[in-house]
Amino acid sequence: MQLSFQGRVVPGEGMARRLGCPTANIAVEQGVIIPALGVYVGEAEVDGKRYGSLICINDGRTGYNLKMEVHLLGQKMELNGKRMKVKLVQKMRDLVPYPGEKEMTDIVQQDIAKAMDWMHGRESLGSAV
Repeated sequence: MQLSFQGRVVPGEGMARRLGCPTANIAVEQGVIIPALGVYVGEAEVDGKRYGSLICINDGRTGYNLKMEVHLLGQKMELNGKRMKVKLVQKMRDLVPYPGEKEMTDIVQQDIAKAMDWMHGRESLGSAV
């Protein structure tokens, strides 16, 4: 099963960038049905081009700010203000409590490597969306 969402990219807090994984932040509108919170591999479309993506759906630091953070694998570009379509393909893992910046950086880098492998068809990640 594949789920698709779209929205405008809005500025974030910069946390993902500090962890080595810059993301496009898409606010999830109230009333939109989403899958479970977690980290997914998928695809994002910007300006008519598609990119393999690592996607984190979380509820922010306060637990009240539902958002989707999209990292375009192997890409660096300014996305604020652009419209983005996002397709979730497969769940990689559940969210984990924040263990500290160094540990989280390691976890995020492992996620990026797994997503890159998956995009190249070398690895199955387990549960499907």
